[in-house]
Amino acid sequence: MIRKSKITGRILAIIMTVVLVSASVSGCGRSDKKKDKDAYRQYGINCIENGNYDDAIEAFQKALDLEVGNVGDEEIDICFYKAKAQYLSGDIDGAIESYTAIIDYNGNADAYYLRGCQYFAQNDQDKGMDDFKKAINKNNKNYELYIGIYETLSKYGMADQGNEYLADALKIKGDKPDDHMQKGRIYTIQGDYESAIDNLQKAIDGKLVKANYYMGEAYSKQGDGDNASKYYQAYLDSGEADAYDLFNMGQSQMEQGNYATAITYFDAALDLDEVPNKQELMKNEIIAYEYSGDFASAKECMEDYIEKYPDDSDAEREYQFLETR
Repeated sequence: MIRKSKITGRILAIIMTVVLVSASVSGCGRSDKKKDKDAYRQYGINCIENGNYDDAIEAFQKALDLEVGNVGDEEIDICFYKAKAQYLSGDIDGAIESYTAIIDYNGNADAYYLRGCQYFAQNDQDKGMDDFKKAINKNNKNYELYIGIYETLSKYGMADQGNEYLADALKIKGDKPDDHMQKGRIYTIQGDYESAIDNLQKAIDGKLVKANYYMGEAYSKQGDGDNASKYYQAYLDSGEADAYDLFNMGQSQMEQGNYATAITYFDAALDLDEVPNKQELMKNEIIAYEYSGDFASAKECMEDYIEKYPDDSDAEREYQFLETR
């Protein structure tokens, strides 16, 4: 068995060269380092939101450079963010190295899953499937892992294998509100809306606010726009919706032709403190304004979008179209 001290030493070596680089900062007190690290972390997150992935990677690395031989929850969190930025920048190998460093340190189930996704992006399905199995072995009670694996496998034309993971997730024993909510999500994916709504109602009765979001999703996929809007609004009013939730809620309303409501959800998402999917939100808000016939607002939003994302040539062409309206 490898002793913990040897593992720590190995990881600190990896940190020095790959992910969590440990370097001293002369004349810097511990509290100052903490403030600087937090500032770099937040700047990196902001860079991701604005599509500046190389700058994000640099910021996360600087945050990690401030630590001297310390690997804690904060450093692992920053490492996950760095890996995400590497993936978004197209550096799949770098992302794999980052997730591998986390795995070598603590065998994190999420890191196994996310590294598996990177392998699939490289068309290495064998390694990807192996990592998915390891993720489940590490945490076989985590519904999110099963659902994430299903979504990834479906994306790569392996929905049958993905459905096996969903079936396994439904076998998890539990009667807590979260168990009902997660099983409701799975039944929605499977198209069993009656079972989905039954489970989600139990979660809502158990005061689990997020279940309103998934209830809205279930009704939306069932084609019941009125009930979908009712539960989406309840979730919006709770103040717990994040940017991804609000984006999906807006997309659902777009599909039903409710463009004004969709814009409300997109606006609410863009007003949040953390908006990692800002570019996608801004694009869809412009589309919603166009579909609603409000070309003046669409043009105004497009001007803001181009200012933030000047390299998007498609946006430039769309702006030229809007100028003619």
